Amino acid sequence: MDRSLTATTARAGARLMVALLPLAALGVARFFPSTFLGTPLPWVTPTFAGFAALATAGAFVAAVLAWLRDGHPRDLLDATALGSMGTTFALAAFQLVGAAGLSLGLGASSVAFAAASTLRGPKVSDRRAAYAAMAGLFVLTEGALGGVLLLASSIADAQLTAVLLAGAATLLTVAAITASHAPTRALALGLAASGSLVLALARSATGEPMIGMASLAIAALLLGGSMLLRRTAQLEASLAAQPAPILPEPEPGFDETSRLVRELRGTLAELVGARRTVELQRAEIERTSRTDPLTGIAGRVAILERLRFEAAEARRYAHPLAIVLLDIDDFAAFNHERGLEAGDALLREVALRMRLRVREADALGRLGSDAFLAILPHTDEAGAATFAEALRSRIIDRPLDLGEGETQVAVSIGIALMRPRMTLSDDQLLTSVEEALASARAAGGNRIAFDRLHGLARLDEHRGSRQTPDMDDSAGNEQRSS
Repeated sequence: MDRSLTATTARAGARLMVALLPLAALGVARFFPSTFLGTPLPWVTPTFAGFAALATAGAFVAAVLAWLRDGHPRDLLDATALGSMGTTFALAAFQLVGAAGLSLGLGASSVAFAAASTLRGPKVSDRRAAYAAMAGLFVLTEGALGGVLLLASSIADAQLTAVLLAGAATLLTVAAITASHAPTRALALGLAASGSLVLALARSATGEPMIGMASLAIAALLLGGSMLLRRTAQLEASLAAQPAPILPEPEPGFDETSRLVRELRGTLAELVGARRTVELQRAEIERTSRTDPLTGIAGRVAILERLRFEAAEARRYAHPLAIVLLDIDDFAAFNHERGLEAGDALLREVALRMRLRVREADALGRLGSDAFLAILPHTDEAGAATFAEALRSRIIDRPLDLGEGETQVAVSIGIALMRPRMTLSDDQLLTSVEEALASARAAGGNRIAFDRLHGLARLDEHRGSRQTPDMDDSAGNEQRSS
């Protein structure tokens, strides 16, 4: 029993010492005048008042929430006092009131705090009544405070200001003693009383008033924190009062951990399998999009991407590049006479014979319904002509077996070239080879024609204009074979 009384007395003494710290700080300032000597900078005092206003605003919000949650009249009066104090500090921060206005505002707050410490009224459970009481009391208090602050300019006596602050400190001391059953609240009100007394004793020409403002700000924070701690204790008590949930007894021989591990392994196996299936489907879709499903060679998108790459390589490294565009003559009429299945078989056979002719470094793709594009890197005019003539003769001289007897078809071929140090783009090359193919068709088909650089000349005319055609043809064959 003696030990418990000693501990209680020690805690009360410690709280009293903390509450008297602002007065101790003022004594240090007076004993060591160099610490707070001189007039502070113009922005220092408003800054301290602003910090005090922010701290009081936070405590005001906590008090309002406590009133609306619990309905204690003490919380409503605390919120009113904190609102008055915060308004006073805000006006002081903007330098709208001086020491007299500050003393009047703190005096009004001390009255509300003293009333809150002595009031033991019943709780208000009606939410509408709680809102109405809060609004009415706030309007009444703030209106009265506004009138008092307006009259503060008429108070010029420094002694009267000190008397008002001393009265506020007395009321706050009474409120702290009355609230001894709530240690944190009593400590906060004790700090507020010391801060008010410091403001009453402080010399305005020095930095001493800032000690009082800081003490009042700390007191407001402690008061708001005590309200939040009270709510936390209520929640913990309500949770502790709830009965613990009754869990079902596990069946004999049932291992919950093993079941969860098995389910997790099964889920992981399903995810791995699904991911592999998605990857395979994605690879198949990509392969299908880049390959012509009828002929098995590259599709339009893939062969145009290869043309773009080879054209860039030829421009960069200054090597020749040739492209050959082959088109089956009268393919629409063939489809009409023999049917679509025969036309598909013809396309497959033409693609196969072209694949047997191209080199490993070449590229072959289907550009249109009956048009095939071959890309020949490091190939000059003679090599391209040799390749095109070999294709035409392979298709014309050797009848195609389409399963319904042998079929004879003819093809038209266009050739476009990019010589070293030329800077043609892939689109320009494609346009040139399409013009060359159109020239071969215009001559009646079954022709090979060069691009615009050769005047859209056909191969038979081009060779006829040479002086030594045999030598030229042999040179082209040698280059393609190399």
